[in-house]
Amino acid sequence: MRGEVIMKKYTSIKVIFLLFVMGLTACLDDEGNYNYADLGNFYVDTVGIQHTYTIKQFSSFALTPKFIYDGDKSVLKYKWELYKSDEPYIGPSSYGTGYSHDYTRDDYPDYTISTERELDVKIEAIPGAYYLVFTATDTTSGLKTTMDWRLTVEGVIGSGLAVLYKNAGGSDIDIVYSPLFNGSLTETSYNRNAYSTVNPTRPLTGEPKELVSAIYASYDLYYLYMTSGEDVVRLSSIDMSIADEFDGLFAGKIPAVKDLNGIFVRNYNTFFINNGVAYKANSGGLQLTPMAMKNDDYYAVAGNTTWQVNSLFYDGLHRRFIFSKMWSAEIDPVINSAAHFDFGNVGKDLIHWSNGYWQSDNQINYCFFKNPVDDGKRYMYVFVADKSTASAYTSKCAMDISACPDIALAHSFATGERGPVVFYATDANVYRMNYNVDDATSSATAVWTPAAGEVITRIELFKNAGLNLENSTKDKYLLVATYSSTGKGKIYVIESDISSGVLGAEPVAVYEFDGRIADFDFIAQ
Repeated sequence: MRGEVIMKKYTSIKVIFLLFVMGLTACLDDEGNYNYADLGNFYVDTVGIQHTYTIKQFSSFALTPKFIYDGDKSVLKYKWELYKSDEPYIGPSSYGTGYSHDYTRDDYPDYTISTERELDVKIEAIPGAYYLVFTATDTTSGLKTTMDWRLTVEGVIGSGLAVLYKNAGGSDIDIVYSPLFNGSLTETSYNRNAYSTVNPTRPLTGEPKELVSAIYASYDLYYLYMTSGEDVVRLSSIDMSIADEFDGLFAGKIPAVKDLNGIFVRNYNTFFINNGVAYKANSGGLQLTPMAMKNDDYYAVAGNTTWQVNSLFYDGLHRRFIFSKMWSAEIDPVINSAAHFDFGNVGKDLIHWSNGYWQSDNQINYCFFKNPVDDGKRYMYVFVADKSTASAYTSKCAMDISACPDIALAHSFATGERGPVVFYATDANVYRMNYNVDDATSSATAVWTPAAGEVITRIELFKNAGLNLENSTKDKYLLVATYSSTGKGKIYVIESDISSGVLGAEPVAVYEFDGRIADFDFIAQ
C-alpha cells in the first residue's frame, strides 16, 4: 500500500516534469508566429564585421554592409543615418553639419547622410559619439532590415600649436601636433589649411596680425581669435568654424572701424583693444562693452591683466598707464610716481609688453619703450602690478638698454617667467639680453642666426605647460619663425634653459609652412 502511494507520487512528478519540459521546448521552438513576416534572405550579415569606427571630423568615410537579399534588388531603397549616441537613434535627430552648433531637433527631423547602398561620404558632424544606422527597404512589401554601428567623430583640431600665416591664396591656419608639447604623441603631424577647409567662402581680409587661444574653463568654452589690420573672427577651436563675426562680439553699438590691436584673456574676462578703445566682457559669451574715462580721453595701444582681473593699459596718446578695476567699466589714470618712473607720465612710446620674471612673482611686467622722436634709444621698464589699486604698484627699474647690439632694429621680444631671461630679434639675429634689475645694467649677445636666405619674422618663448609631460614646457622652448624668398615659412624650436636662456646647439624640431608666419599660439583642450 505504502509502495503504491510512493509509485503514484513518482508517476505524478514524472508527468509534471514531462509537461514542464514540453512547455519549455515549445517556448524554445517558438519562431514568433504572430503575423511577423518571414524576411527570408533579406538581412545584413553581421558575422565577423567591425562594429566600431573612429574618424576625424570632415574626413571621408566609406563602409559597405554585408547585405544579403535574394530578390529583385531594383525594388530596394537605402538610407544611412547618423544619430547622437545619447539620444534615441529612431526618430528626430538634433545634429546637422559641423559648421554651426545651435540646431534643434526640429531643424533636422531626419538626418540622412546617404541613400546609396555603399556609404562613401564626408562626415561633418560635430565631435562626439554616434550611431550610424543602415536601413534597406523593400518598396513592394514595405519590409525593412537594419544594421547599426558605433561611430566616434574626433575633432579635427585637438591640442597643438596653431600657426597663422599668409601666402598668395590668403591667410590660413595650420595645426602642428608634436610630442614636444604633448606626451601622448609619438610623432609629429599636421592639420594643414584648417581655417580655409572649414570656411572656404570666408577669407580673412588684410594682413594677419594675431592668433589668440582663449580658454574659458568656467564655461567649458574654447575659442581662437584671428585678427588682421582690418578683420576679426572668433573661431571654434573644436573644428575651426566661425563662431562669431566681429559685429557679434559687442554689446550695443558696433565699432565703426575694425582695428584690433590687442586681445588678452584671464579666467572668464576678455579684454579687447580696438582702434584705441578698451573693451571688456565678463563671460565667455562675450558682449564686449567699451570702457571710458571721466573728463579725459585716451588711446590704448596695449594692455595686460593685473591683480585678480583688474586691467592695465598703455595710453599712447598721453604716454601713460591707465587702469580699470575688475567690476568697473571706467578707466582711470594711474597716479603713482614710483621710485624709477612716473606711471602717469612715462613720456615714451611702447614697443612691447609682456609678463616676465621677478623672484617668482607672476604679476611682473616688462615693457620696452622708445623715445617719441626715434633716436635709436631703447628702454626696459620693469614693475610689479600685484595690488588691488594701481597707486600701490611697485617699480623695479627703468633701464636704458640702448647699448645692446642692434636693439634699435629689434621687432620681436620674448620674456621668460621662470627665470631672468629676455630675447629680442632683428631680421638677421636672435639676441639674448643679460640684465640686472637691481642695478639697471644690461648687455646682449647674438645667440642664433637663421639659414641663408631666411629672415626672422617673430620669436616667442613657449608659454604653455604642455600636455601629459613629466616636466612643464613653459619657457623651455624658444620658437623662432622665419620666412624665405621661396615663399616658405619655418618655426625653429630651440631648447632654452629656463633660468639662464642658454640655447641648445641645434633645434629640436623644425616645422614648415606655406607662407609668411604672423603669429602662433598653443591650443590645449
